[in-house]
Amino acid sequence: MKLIVIGITDNREQYFTPEVLELISKGHTFSGGKRHHELVRHLLPEDHEWIDVTVPLSTVFEKYRRAFSSNESSPLRGIRGGAIIFASGDPLFYGYATTLRREFPEVEMEVYPTFNSLQILAHRLLLPYQDMRCVSVTGRPWKGLDDALVRGERLIGALTDKYKTPYLIAQRMLEYGYDNYTMSIGQCLGNPDEERVDTYTLQDVPEKVGQPNCIILNQLHSRPRHFGIPESQFHLLDGRVNMITKAPIR
Repeated sequence: MKLIVIGITDNREQYFTPEVLELISKGHTFSGGKRHHELVRHLLPEDHEWIDVTVPLSTVFEKYRRAFSSNESSPLRGIRGGAIIFASGDPLFYGYATTLRREFPEVEMEVYPTFNSLQILAHRLLLPYQDMRCVSVTGRPWKGLDDALVRGERLIGALTDKYKTPYLIAQRMLEYGYDNYTMSIGQCLGNPDEERVDTYTLQDVPEKVGQPNCIILNQLHSRPRHFGIPESQFHLLDGRVNMITKAPIR
């Protein structure tokens, strides 16, 4: 059994190496998001089977298992009991391949990555990104981004989703006083017809931008980090300031 995970961008004319093109030509069971299917459909065998990646993922995984079992006895055009899965960018960078490794630890896997969206955005902005702190709020809590801001990271790249949008991120940063960054937004990166890259002050980030998108926050100046919160700013027991654990311990 084997899973082959191929990373793609939003480009309508995908470039694949001869090795990857040969794998695609030998495949039968393919999977990915609806957008991925639109991008690669013309490369797939005419009689291919496509499994849409939608929530709940447990249903998708069950379809994969059926594909494994139904193809164990005969080669799947050279790929025995497996599937070829298309994912965005580098599938091991906050990507689908990580989820698959966790769900199918016993299955052999090969990954063919391409640039992830934050790398492409940094390239468009001509930003050296070796020190960029990368986080994701795609289906995740705010903790990773909050931690990077509190630590005062100079360059922060963040993967977004339709719920935690660039606008919502900007409003949240302003609410907590982190107005010392500009925000660059990359939309539909890799698609020459729809790609767009814009840089804003946090106050000017538009409420609606195209999907999919990601952001890079570039620090304008450092923000003072105070040592603890003054006792007077807490809700104190009967107003008695001496009844609270002191700042060095807190």
